[in-house]
Amino acid sequence: MLVRLFGRNFRSLRDRFELSMVAADLTRDEDRSRGVIGVPITGLAVPLQLLRCAAIYGANASGKSTVLTAARALNWLVSSSSSQSKPGAKIPPCEPFLLDDQSKTAPVELGCEVVYKKSLLRYEITYGDKAIQNETLTRLKGTREEKLIERLPSGEVRGTLIAGSAANRLYVKEMQPNVAVLSKLAQHGPHQGKESVLPYYMAIRNGIRFADYSNAAEFRDFPEDPNRERFADDPEYREWIMRHLIRTADVGICEVNTSRVDFTFPDVVREILEKSGDGTKLPGTAVVVSFVHEGSSKHAIDFALESSGTKKLFNIAGDWWRMANQSVTLLADELSASLHPRLLDRLIRAVNEAPDHVRSQLIFTTHDTGLLESQDGLPPALRRDQVYFTKKDGTGASELYSLTEFKDDARPVHNIRKRYLSGLYGAIPSVEKLSL
Repeated sequence: MLVRLFGRNFRSLRDRFELSMVAADLTRDEDRSRGVIGVPITGLAVPLQLLRCAAIYGANASGKSTVLTAARALNWLVSSSSSQSKPGAKIPPCEPFLLDDQSKTAPVELGCEVVYKKSLLRYEITYGDKAIQNETLTRLKGTREEKLIERLPSGEVRGTLIAGSAANRLYVKEMQPNVAVLSKLAQHGPHQGKESVLPYYMAIRNGIRFADYSNAAEFRDFPEDPNRERFADDPEYREWIMRHLIRTADVGICEVNTSRVDFTFPDVVREILEKSGDGTKLPGTAVVVSFVHEGSSKHAIDFALESSGTKKLFNIAGDWWRMANQSVTLLADELSASLHPRLLDRLIRAVNEAPDHVRSQLIFTTHDTGLLESQDGLPPALRRDQVYFTKKDGTGASELYSLTEFKDDARPVHNIRKRYLSGLYGAIPSVEKLSL
């Protein structure tokens, strides 16, 4: 689970930013009992209260997606830099703020804190165009800090995971400058025992899982789709998706059919894939999904003809199942696109009202202000400490800030939606000059 995401000089986030998932001490009974996961941490007298959900509001191009993209960049460095970086190549997520001369040549800084068993892990990395300058993995247990990995600007790598393992020392002896130590040891180092980095690696990866939902409502006609494969082959998984998402979304669907058909790549695509040389075996079949709609009679409709909302629900289903059955933090860009506000409201409430055994979190960008006000006699879907805003200043730099910073202007008696749209909290576009 994610405790906080932070950094500096990434895209429009020129100055230091922090997204904290630590819950505020809200006093209303309806807020005390929802939207929070109590996590026991060694050294703390009471469990750490972490938010189940957070939403980021702001004008277009204000930096909302950039906050989530920072998590994606950090995840790539941790999970893929070892397997995908060629010697001397540019680090892909090196995207400093470009609108002033000092920042565009300065390094990018990214980091996160996540829960690991009954302690916290803090991972921090500083990198430039082609080289990582600093990298640390620290375990926080009570008042004790243990440096598991510490990479210095000189290139030296030390820490308890290095000192206690001859194999790890060998792998980090000559580090490729554009590869993260954590990524290399996860790929090549010991996979079992106290010297393995895999448990820490998985805790960080699961704490910053990024999903781009901007095109999730599109039809995906590609043979290898893990969600479709499992949907076809795993009856329990398929029934969970149908029961928790598809049938309950009121889209007129009662049943589903799945089948496999032969699939042939176009010659041009096949040639490109074969020349890639990565050893990928081209699949010969594809899963076809057709939902059965119920009216005066029942009829199966090809998935390509379904509504955008139905396609989106199905295409995000794998992530939704993972949130319900594993411990992950999903950072979802454009979650609300193609979903009715009432359906989105119920999805967010489902996350906030999840049973205690569900230890997942959802962080998403949205323009849907309906989540900020009461519905059907219920409190707003979002707690006040689950609302973040982004806005840009006159220099083009983005600022991330929380609704809880407006102590006197965001109390339980206030209509947060109306106050936000009136401009009280900022983070809205200035559109008075638009015309035809």
